[in-house]
Parts: sequence; C-alpha cells; structure tokens
Amino acid sequence: MPQRPEIPPYQPSPSPQPKALADVRIVDFSRVLAGPFATQILGDLGAEIIKIEQIVTGDDTRSLLPEPSLGGESFFYLALNRNKRSISLDLRTEEGRKIALDLIATADVVLENFTTRVMEQFGLDYASLKDRFPQLIYCSVSAYGRTGRLANAAGYDSAISMETGVSALNVTEGESPVPGGVPFVDITTAMNATIGILAALHARKLHGRGQFIESAMYDSAIADLSYKGYQFLASGVSPVSLGRKPKFGVPGGQFNCSDGMVWFTCTGQKMFRNFCDLVVERPELFDDPRFDSVANRNANFEVLFNLLSEIFATQDRAYWSDRLKRAGVPCGEVRSVGEALMARETAERDMIAEIPHPTAGRIPMIKSPIKMSLTPAIDPTPPPLLGQNSREILRELLGYSDERIDALASQGVIQVLDDVPAPLASDAAA
Repeated sequence: MPQRPEIPPYQPSPSPQPKALADVRIVDFSRVLAGPFATQILGDLGAEIIKIEQIVTGDDTRSLLPEPSLGGESFFYLALNRNKRSISLDLRTEEGRKIALDLIATADVVLENFTTRVMEQFGLDYASLKDRFPQLIYCSVSAYGRTGRLANAAGYDSAISMETGVSALNVTEGESPVPGGVPFVDITTAMNATIGILAALHARKLHGRGQFIESAMYDSAIADLSYKGYQFLASGVSPVSLGRKPKFGVPGGQFNCSDGMVWFTCTGQKMFRNFCDLVVERPELFDDPRFDSVANRNANFEVLFNLLSEIFATQDRAYWSDRLKRAGVPCGEVRSVGEALMARETAERDMIAEIPHPTAGRIPMIKSPIKMSLTPAIDPTPPPLLGQNSREILRELLGYSDERIDALASQGVIQVLDDVPAPLASDAAA
C-alpha cells in the first residue's frame, strides 16, 4: 500500500506582505482545469477569487471518478482551487442569476469556460454585460473559441493535442501518437488566459475601459507548435517525432545507466570538446573523423549512440548527471513524478508544502513557481468546500441579511455551508 510522502508544512510569511493583485476581484464561473488553473495563478498573486458553483454538484472535478480523494474532495479539485472562496448558486433560477449579476457589478474580471451558448442563456455573456459594465474585463476560455465552425463544440486536452499535431511530436518511432501525461494544452490555455487578464487590467488603466478576452485551447495548441509549426510553414515539410534522438545536438538523448537513465543534449564544438574531455574522458572522440563536426555526428548518430551507451552503462545516473552538469552539458536524470517531487532540487526551490484543510487534515500543494521579491505569492488558503463562503460573500459584498440568506437557501437558490469543521490536526484520506 503506497504511503504518503513526508512533506514539509507551509511556513507562513513572518510579516504581512504586499499583494501584486490586492485590488482585483474576479468572479469565476469556470470548472475542471484551464479556467480554475488560471484563477488559481491569479489568486496566488493576491487577487480575490469568488468561485461560483452549481448547487449540490459544484465544480465537476469535486467528485471526479475514479479519481482518488482526500477528505471527500478529489485530488484533481484540490490541485487547482486554492486561494478561492466558494458560493453555490442555481443559475437556472431568476434569483440565482440576480445574485450573479450583483456580484459581477462588484468585480474587475469575469472568467468562464462553458461551451459557447451557456452564459448567453443565463444573460451573463459579454454581449449582455458590456454596456452595463463598461469597465468589466471578461475572459472566455473554450475549446475552439467563440467564432468559427466549431464554436459550439466541447473539447478536452487529449483530443485537441491530437488534432493540432502536438501529440504527433511526442511519440516513439513506429508507434501511434498518445496524449501527453500532463495536460499541457489546458495548462498553456490557462496561462494565456492569465496573461490576457493581466494585460487587460493594465490596458484599462491606460484606456479607461474593459474588454473581451478569448483563450481557446485549439489556438493555444497551435501556438505551442512554436518553431516546429514554423518549420512546416517555411518549408512545407511537416516535422515528425525524432524518437530517441535529441531535438538539438548530437551526441545526446536518453542513455541507460547502471541504476536508471539520464538525458542530455550536447550542442556545438566547444560543448562536445568538454563532453569528450571531462564527462566520458575519451578525448580522441573529438578528433575522430566520424564525429569531428556537427554534420558528421548527425550522419553517424547510431554509431556514436551505441558507443556512448556502453560507457554510460558503467556508472549510475547520479555520477553521470554530476559530470555532465560540471562540464556545462545540459542534462537531467530521467525520473518518475514521485522522484522529481522528492528530489533535492524541488526542496531547495521550496516548491512543495502541506497546508491545513477542514475535512482532510493536511493536504499537499505544489507552490507557485513565480518568485517575486516585493509581492510574493500569498500565504495559501485551502480549496473551499462547496458553498463554504456563500453566507460571508452575500453579507460582505451584497449586504444580505442572514434572514434573506436563509430564505434563499430554503428555496434552493443557494447552498450554504455554515458548519465548516476546523482544520484537523492529522491526515485523513477519504
């Protein structure tokens, strides 16, 4: 039975720190991955995130099966929703839509990631709001954008990575493309949404009004093709996966060591000289006519690869990784996810921690990678329970009385969670 690893507790800032986005409020209708990840990034930077969720079910990922869970919440949900407050509404009711509109009136940004006509049906799309709220920034995250033949289509990362050619570049020779192990299309779509929102906030200061932002998964994946896409546009030759051969430089690729594998890429003559002299201690390879130029090393890739494979098999991966790094050759040990998260480098960069959670005891978090000297990422709050903040949001932002809130809850317009347990002292897996 796998055991949870030892994870250091989060260390709060010793004194209050200024927040980069302290004056920004975002009403977040999104769920699943790209939208919630974008608002989590913005929440880490200090924005106030009001997460609007459907009553009873909430974010689709809260009970995603067969996803394992902690304290009744799926790993998926817990990974993407810190630093937010949850209000649970039934947008199918007139009163629920009124609450949503009243919250939007207090906000700087709205973010949603429904299929195209959903927000329009509720009267909450940008066209319905822009004249009423001219300073509102409205970010729409979708599969294919809000225009074009597929504007109404749903989409997931795996399908879009296939149809945009992204998966075709990540396959072993002779095998069919498979989706990546990490949903990079969702992640880059979230980052593009975040960049768009930050740019729009700055533009509003310059020009005095808000605007509509689109971040489509299809567009993000096409942009992710980067220089590989440019290669086709400039030459007409569609790039293919290079298999074990590195994208740049020979020698390189993945080599078996005595206890695992290491990957490196050696570019240019100077680096190859260092590799021959300092890493494998075979200086004669540099002058070998088969390997004495980039062109010759590419032409004799298999010969050089097989020769080096015998050498690398004699020592463990830590030995070779240390030698490669000291010689200035970019490299990495080939690790599992668990090995990477528990690696010394991860601890040195302070990238993981545990925080208290009301039903799960302590939950792990992968911390923000954005390191800022004046306005660091805020001390985190755990992902909220469904409707955990409904009452406080309606009180604080809209001035509702407890009696009115209770009446709305009894009518099924909102869901209120008043008895939120205090964070537990020990871990508890559901």
